[in-house]
Amino acid sequence: MKPFLLEGAWEANLSQSQRDPNHQFQQLTLHFEVSDEVVSLTFTGINKTGEPVSGTRKIHPDGKEYPVGEVPGVVEIARWVEPSILETVFRHEGNAVSESAYEVSTDGKRLTSTAKGVDASGTPFEQVIVLDRV
Repeated sequence: MKPFLLEGAWEANLSQSQRDPNHQFQQLTLHFEVSDEVVSLTFTGINKTGEPVSGTRKIHPDGKEYPVGEVPGVVEIARWVEPSILETVFRHEGNAVSESAYEVSTDGKRLTSTAKGVDASGTPFEQVIVLDRV
């Protein structure tokens, strides 16, 4: 079974999410495109100050290290735990600085994104974002 359960658009359900105090965005939509080699993740939303934010990143779920272009010295390692769970780890000099997982519910209607680590400002964070399929 190929892990295409993640594919599609997902909108954050803020009332059911546990956002970190330093990551209080107002709106978030994730869109995943999945192939055998790459998961393309595009996000759009509104940050805590009301400004629109967006971006795209490529995730290679093959268990190998890939440099993170915008953060020198950091690599990302991603793998499918099962067809409904994608895990990623960011490492700097061999040490994990961030870990996340995207897990699709058995009915395919809900995505739970868990993340913990240290953000770009050096502040520790931990959050659980619940998203509904759009």
